[in-house]
Amino acid sequence: MHKRQDGSAGRLAGRRILITGGARGQGANHAKAMAKEGGRVLIGDIDGDAAHLTAGALRGDGLDVHAVRLDVAHPKSWDACMAVCAERLGGLDVLINNAGIFPASPLMECSLDEWEKVVSVNQTGPFIGIQKAVPLMRGTGVGSIINIISVAGVLATEIAVAYAVSKAALLMLTRTAALSLAPDIRVNAITPGIIDTDMMRQLDPERLKVRLAAYPMRRAGTVDEVSEAAIYLASDASSYTTGAELRVDGGATAGIRAKS
Repeated sequence: MHKRQDGSAGRLAGRRILITGGARGQGANHAKAMAKEGGRVLIGDIDGDAAHLTAGALRGDGLDVHAVRLDVAHPKSWDACMAVCAERLGGLDVLINNAGIFPASPLMECSLDEWEKVVSVNQTGPFIGIQKAVPLMRGTGVGSIINIISVAGVLATEIAVAYAVSKAALLMLTRTAALSLAPDIRVNAITPGIIDTDMMRQLDPERLKVRLAAYPMRRAGTVDEVSEAAIYLASDASSYTTGAELRVDGGATAGIRAKS
C-alpha cells in the first residue's frame, strides 16, 4: 500500500478504484492523486496502449495502478473490464465515469452521427458502467460512483450542443442513480469549469480569454483541484453525501457578476 511521505495511510487506503478515460489529462491525474492516497487504481481507456503507458509510469513511481482497454459505449467491453477488476483488484469500491468527448459543433452544424457518438460515450457509457459495476460494489460498505459533468451541462452553451445535452443528462442520471442505489452505494457528480487540460486547449484562444474573464476566479482551474474533489467524494469524508453535485468551476455558475 502506498503511504504518504510522513508514513501515514492515505485517505483512500485500500480502495479499489476504476477510472474511465484515465490514460491522459484529468483522468490520468485522478489516477495519480488517488493512488497517492492509497487507492488501488485501474485505468480504463479506449486507447489501451496509452492507458498501459500511463499505468506503467505511475507504477514506476511506486503507485498501485494498472490498465485495461475499455470502450465505454459497448457493454461487452464493460464486461471484460469488470472481469479485470475482479481479478486484479478483487472487487470494486469506486467508479469514476470520467471518459468523454467534446466536439464543438453548434446546433445547426451538428450531424446526427456526431450527436449519437457523443451520447454513446458521454451519456450511455456511464449508464452501462453503473449497471455493470454495481454488482461488484454492493456490500462493500464504501461504494461510491462519481460522474464527471461540466458547466456546459448546467449553463447552456451554443458552441457544443451534443456535449452540453449529454452532460445535463448525466447530471440527472447521477440523481436517479443516487435514489436507486442508496443506502449501499453513493452517487455524486463533479461539475468542473474550464480546467487546464488538452481539452481546454482545443478552445479558440480569444473565446477562452473572454470566458475566463467572466469567471469570478478569473482563471482556469487545475487538474489537482478537480482531483481533490474526487478524492473527497470517494473517501469516508463524504459518507453522508449522495445525489450531490460538487461544482469546481471558479464560480462560473454562481450567477451574473456586475462589471468591476
